[in-house]
Amino acid sequence: MGSVRAMVLAPVMALALLGLSACTFGPPTAAPEGSASPSASPSATIQGRHSTPTTTPSATPTVPPSPAPSPPIGPGRGGSSGGSSRPSPQPTPNPAPNPTPTPTIPSACPTSNTPPTDPVLAFGSIAQYSSVPLAQGRDCTGFRAYLSTGLPQYDSQSYEFFGHLVGSDGSINAIALMSQGNSVIPGLQVPLLTIEESGLIFNRLDQNTGPAFGGIDGLAGITVPTTISYQPWRIHVEQQNHGQPAQTVDMRVVSGTIGAVGALYELTVSLDTGIYQTGVSEPTTLTIRARDTTGIIQWGYGPNGFFPLWMFDGAPLPASGGPITTTDQRTAIMNTYGGDIGRYLAATGDPMAGQGSHYYSMPLVEVESWSIQIGSAYASGGTGGVLFFDNLTETYNDSAKYIVSNGYAWTEFSVQLPDTEQGMLIAVTGQQDVGNLYYAMLGGAGSSQSANGTLQPTANWPQGAIHITPDPASAWTSPHSCYVYELSYAVTLDASASRPAADLVFRATAHDQELNALGRAVYEGLFSYSGTLGGKAVSGYAWGEIQGRPPAGHPTPPNC
Repeated sequence: MGSVRAMVLAPVMALALLGLSACTFGPPTAAPEGSASPSASPSATIQGRHSTPTTTPSATPTVPPSPAPSPPIGPGRGGSSGGSSRPSPQPTPNPAPNPTPTPTIPSACPTSNTPPTDPVLAFGSIAQYSSVPLAQGRDCTGFRAYLSTGLPQYDSQSYEFFGHLVGSDGSINAIALMSQGNSVIPGLQVPLLTIEESGLIFNRLDQNTGPAFGGIDGLAGITVPTTISYQPWRIHVEQQNHGQPAQTVDMRVVSGTIGAVGALYELTVSLDTGIYQTGVSEPTTLTIRARDTTGIIQWGYGPNGFFPLWMFDGAPLPASGGPITTTDQRTAIMNTYGGDIGRYLAATGDPMAGQGSHYYSMPLVEVESWSIQIGSAYASGGTGGVLFFDNLTETYNDSAKYIVSNGYAWTEFSVQLPDTEQGMLIAVTGQQDVGNLYYAMLGGAGSSQSANGTLQPTANWPQGAIHITPDPASAWTSPHSCYVYELSYAVTLDASASRPAADLVFRATAHDQELNALGRAVYEGLFSYSGTLGGKAVSGYAWGEIQGRPPAGHPTPPNC
């Protein structure tokens, strides 16, 4: 949290805007990272994130199977109790696996255990399309360094794990964990003025009382010590309040290499969390061990993975400081290039500077064990679930700052396909001055491998082939904000000679998955899906991010 998928200008508890992406090196061939000798690390303190070598133990537990999705909820209207009294979702059997042999992941991409000590500007200074590889597009070692380096020249740099955890009692729990560095003033890259935002969302869906969430925010490296290490890869964020236990978020590789197939990740959190509007905050500790099964997908275009989120039509943007000039990209993309942004970028070289992010994901990080305690009353754990990992870097020029500050919205599903070892992104983003942009991509097993070890999408649908339709009958009114959300969506992707057809329905697994931070409500949580892809039955889980409609008039929650 897709962060955030859409660019976020305000500092966190923007967990509400989690866009809940990072190198597919293939199966590791070298010794596990945790067993290698520490090597010299980049010397600079960057974006308040110190790059220092550490040592962690390795572990190799077995991988249990993940359950199929729980039954979706029906339409409903929230009340003071926070949602419906429907029975809790329970796992159901998976459909028969696809009998077609699954394509293998590409062979390992060698990477060095010695950091290349690239200067930060070797990774670029603004998110844009280019056919020239930067350090992260050059090779596997360069990409691994990109994932292990604080980048103050970008306005936002985020690492996110999100998905579902299966309890030993069969319960399904939505989970999102984030570490994100943001510049205080977009466009002003000053390392000592970087805000670090880290946090946790945990939602036991059968209770339907809403997500518990909490986090840390402050000046990176000053009020919030933050470190990123290369050998082994680790992000550690900490905040110490006088007389209180430390608040911490820690993500690290304990076996293997960041982004490589088979790498084992340990995620540990110690934060105060609470459910919105309850006024109660409780100490929460969470530990997850999960193993990557696909490696990393590069969703964007060019060797550096630029991922656009809107198109201009040539009309000036009516900014308060005066009109901002734009070029007409939409006409060429839609009319000359058949709605295919990749073809447009390759043919024109238009950098589309500031109109998106560099975006990478590991869609199938399989949970091997997890445990959580919230206060003294709730403790749970299990050995099942699957997480999605996102890594994004974003920058905002004047036009981008205008777009994301003036009603920018998105509906997105990060889709997990464990039976075929693949993942999908399906979304529409938009703003009234630039219109909508659709994207749908499929990648994982069967993908070709780039020079930097990342996997390329196996299918990429053009604008006119993507149809995302909310079901009006699924509308739910939040008792917390009075916003209205559709909780069921039909998605149709048209086939071509190079792309399969898809016919999918996404349904929220509980009513109340709304977050409210910085005065903005957003629906973010676990959806189940079912349907067909390439003519074969598929079902599973997806992480959804939905923008709601503000209520008419001035209702006061919970009397919506």
